[in-house]
Amino acid sequence: MRARFMLMLALSALFCASGAAAQSTPPAPADSACPIFPVSTADSSLRWSSLRTNHSLLCRAVRSDDGNEVFALTLTNKVGFKLEGKMRKERGEIQGQKVWWHSGEIAGRPAEVVRETLLRLDSDRVVHIYIRSDDAGEVARYQQVVQGLQFAAPDIAKR
Repeated sequence: MRARFMLMLALSALFCASGAAAQSTPPAPADSACPIFPVSTADSSLRWSSLRTNHSLLCRAVRSDDGNEVFALTLTNKVGFKLEGKMRKERGEIQGQKVWWHSGEIAGRPAEVVRETLLRLDSDRVVHIYIRSDDAGEVARYQQVVQGLQFAAPDIAKR
């Protein structure tokens, strides 16, 4: 579990290192490799910031006004970890699939509320979704946004 959080922190650090240019990009178009935001958030201030590697795609949903990440997801063909059943908190549904939201923790940040889930899109595409905030209400709000995402692009994480 610690390795997973280190990976997420390393990927986030990589985004931060890319500087303001990554934060000043316009919202991703609907045909982007990142999922499509639900209609209810289409006119919101969220936009995608993404990074593609050989076998995965990291999509960060950030607020346009301050550049802060509100949630992130990694689309890949293989996830190297499992979420622990004892950490299950809430049920949800994404694209018609039932999911469990699991709690997590970040070392040195005990007040932060963390939720994550795994979603299998098809036989060779898996999504790890990660939400964190100091405000439990905000986490719940973004769980609803995530549950409305549409993973329609057939090339997601297939390069």
